[in-house]
This record gives sequence, structure tokens and C-alpha cells, in this order.
Amino acid sequence: MINIVAKITPKTALFAECKRKLQAIVAPTLAEVGCIRFELYTGDNQTCLFLVERFISQQALDEHYQQAYTKQVFTFYESALAKAVEINNLAEI
Repeated sequence: MINIVAKITPKTALFAECKRKLQAIVAPTLAEVGCIRFELYTGDNQTCLFLVERFISQQALDEHYQQAYTKQVFTFYESALAKAVEINNLAEI
């Protein structure tokens, strides 16, 4: 299993648009064969977004990254983020 928590910090003016774009890919991502969990959260201060993801394998995650909707979000990130996405790979204990 691949478990990820991604912290996304958009520029303040683009927070709402970033949230909308991520919300739009939740359903199609959950429909992917290898996706077990794909949830979007925000913190109390509404400055960061958090994606909690679980895929059955690295191959399933790699296939997710190749989806057109995922690539569109990554392209948006190039101009929309205040800092790079923080990816935390988690190991179950």
C-alpha cells in the first residue's frame, strides 16, 4: 500500500480556485482501479489543503499521475502555489 498526505499551499488569491480544482478530481480519482482513498481537507486557517491518499501500489499511483485531470492540476500548481507541495509518504505501523 502507498499512503500519502500531501500538503498544498496555494497563493492566497488562488486558494478557492485550487480547492475547486482538487474537489473536481476526487470522484474520478476514487473511480480509479488502484485508488482506495482520496480525500481533501483544509486546516482551520484556510491557507493549506491536504490530500489524504491511499493506492494499492506504486504502479496505481503512477497511473493516477498520468491521468489528464491529474496533469491539469499539476499544471495549475506551477503558477498557483506559494510553495512546493509537501509530500509525506506514510508507513503503516
